[in-house]
Amino acid sequence: MRKLFQTQCLSFIVLLFLVISIACIACGEQASSSPRGYNIRKPVKSELGKDVNEISGLTYNAEDTSLLAVSDSKRKVFELDLLRMKLKDYSEKIYKQEDFEDLVKIDTTIYVLISNGTILAMPLQVKDSSATVAYPFWSEDKNDFETMYYDSSVNSLVLICKTCEVDKDGKVRTAYRFDLTGKTFDSAAFYTISRQDVKAAMKNEDADFKPSAAAIHPIDKRLFILSSAGMLLVIADTRGNVQEAYSLNPDLHPQSEGIAFAPNGTMYISNEGKYGKPTLLMFPYRAKALSSKKNKQTL
Repeated sequence: MRKLFQTQCLSFIVLLFLVISIACIACGEQASSSPRGYNIRKPVKSELGKDVNEISGLTYNAEDTSLLAVSDSKRKVFELDLLRMKLKDYSEKIYKQEDFEDLVKIDTTIYVLISNGTILAMPLQVKDSSATVAYPFWSEDKNDFETMYYDSSVNSLVLICKTCEVDKDGKVRTAYRFDLTGKTFDSAAFYTISRQDVKAAMKNEDADFKPSAAAIHPIDKRLFILSSAGMLLVIADTRGNVQEAYSLNPDLHPQSEGIAFAPNGTMYISNEGKYGKPTLLMFPYRAKALSSKKNKQTL
């Protein structure tokens, strides 16, 4: 009888251990639905003004901890005061052409991307288009770009194709480099991103990947890429090798076309006003919590 009781107790302990293990795995899977350091399901959401209803690009301005933005059809740069959540003009008209897709601020120059790949360089000291210099993309093929970011390791702006003629087989998205030292484009691809790798990371063969914005994380130095089509957040190294991919909540991300990081890792994602007002989503970065957890595991 005693032996039977011991056997039953042992069986119960084994069963309890299995239940706890499964629960821990489930928790781990749930936690992995966001990139490390973030909870992409619970952002701080703010509505933006109608002037940026078609907000298409976002960059962080370290000089006054604000965000700068462009809108598809507005020929100016806007500034968003993050403390007061107020929007104001940052520049007057910047160029005769419209269809602005992204922007980057480097020192005293703002670079703006036009959908055909042309890059505009606008000195901050000049408030109109009189000193703006246009750098046309080297290829005259039918190309569509929505993504431009700064890579300090190569002192370059990097453009990622949304749909380009060179990618007509649909297998990759090609990235090109604009060298800021010589102010020239490389005609050879800087790297390519495999669409199959994105599908594999998503575990979804139907995942649609058309880059709409990107930025390098200031702390872990990985590349965060938004795809408004498919509602994806893809994380890769700075040479386009896909590491992770996440689906975005369509209620929060109806049309995500801007991404920027503060130096502390706080992530900002902007959405066009597709079904209502344009929005800005803020995702705090929990670097200290991650560090503490790592130290506990080490101990």
